[in-house]
Amino acid sequence: MEKKCIGCGIPLQNTDSKKGGYTPKDLTGKEELYCQRCFRISHYGEHSSSFLSREDYQKELQQWVSPKRLALAVFDIIDFEGSFQDDILDILREMDSIVVINKVDLIPGEKHPSEVANWVKGRLASEGIAPLDIAIVSCKNNYGINGILRKIHHFYPNGAEVLVLGVTNVGKSSIVNRLLGQNRVTVSKYPGTTLLSTFHEIAGTKFCLIDTPGLIPEGRFSDLITEEDQLKVIPSTEISRKTFKLEKNRCVVLGELIKLQVLNEEEQKPIFSLYASQGVQFHETNVEKANLQEERVHCLHLKEKRKFQKKRFSIAAGEELVWKGFAWLSVKRGPLHIEVEYPEGGDIVIRKAFIHPRRVSF
Repeated sequence: MEKKCIGCGIPLQNTDSKKGGYTPKDLTGKEELYCQRCFRISHYGEHSSSFLSREDYQKELQQWVSPKRLALAVFDIIDFEGSFQDDILDILREMDSIVVINKVDLIPGEKHPSEVANWVKGRLASEGIAPLDIAIVSCKNNYGINGILRKIHHFYPNGAEVLVLGVTNVGKSSIVNRLLGQNRVTVSKYPGTTLLSTFHEIAGTKFCLIDTPGLIPEGRFSDLITEEDQLKVIPSTEISRKTFKLEKNRCVVLGELIKLQVLNEEEQKPIFSLYASQGVQFHETNVEKANLQEERVHCLHLKEKRKFQKKRFSIAAGEELVWKGFAWLSVKRGPLHIEVEYPEGGDIVIRKAFIHPRRVSF
C-alpha cells in the first residue's frame, strides 16, 4: 500500500531527494512519516512552491465531494471576498454543510459573533446556500473550536466523514490540527502547503476529517505580489484602520500598489475608512506626486510586470469597496466617487458594509 506524507498528503518515496514526497527514512515500517518538504516547513520555516496547478487542486477536491459526506467550509472573515469563491459555493449547494468563519480575532474593535454570523448568513442566502450552522472561530486563540465539534455531533450523532475545504490561506489546516488536538497537518504562512488530501480520525469520536488542499482563488491582489511581500499583506494581528476626509484631487496610496483619488466636488466631503493588514502602509498625498511601484520602503512588489488600469466607482454610505486579498474601504458619509488605479489581475467588488466606520468629526 502506498505510503503518504501525513502533513501534505503527497505519496512518499526515498530514492530521489529532488522530487516531491522525498524522505530519507525507511518506508516499510508502520511509522507515520512526513516528507522532507513538510519537515523543513515545520522545523525551519522554509518555503517550497507548489508544483500543482489551480486545475490540479480543483480535481483533487472534486473526487471527495459527495452528498453522503458533511462539508466543513472555512472562510476568512478578513478576506471574505477572496475566500468566497464560486468553486466552494457550488459544492455547498450540493452538500450539507457547516460554515466556519475564521480569524475573528483580527477584526478591529468589538463586533459580536452573532453580528458576524448574521452578516455571513445573509451573504450565503444571496447565493442560495443555507448551511446547517455557522461557527465563528479564532483558530489562533482556539476560540470556538469545540463549538465546531458540538455542531458536527448535533447533526451527525452516528458519525460522519467531514470534508474540510476552502481556498488557500484561510487557516483550514490549522483548524484541522485544533480539531485533532495535535499538530499533525503541516501549516505555513504560504499558500499551497497541503498538496493532496489527507484523512484523520478524531480520537474518541466517529468522525473522520478529510483535509483537502486549499483551492487557488482568482483575483486576489495578494497573489500578484512576491512571496516575501505576501507575508505583509496577510494579517497575523488585528488589522489597521484609518479614516479619511479628502479634498478633490487628493489621493491615498496603498503599499505603492493601489491609488485611489477622490472625485467628489460637493462642499460636504465624504468620509471613509480604510482597512488592511498592519504591513500595508497607506498615505495621503497630492495626485501629481503619487506614482505607483516607486521603490520606497513600504513598496509591495509585483511578481511580474503588469499593466495598471484605472476604473471609477461610486460607493454609498453603508457600502464597502473591497480589493480581494488586500484591503477594503468603508463609507461613513457618502456617496464617495473615486478613481482607482490598480494592477490588472486583481478583482474589486462593492458589498454591503461589514464594518461601519466609527462616527468621527472633522
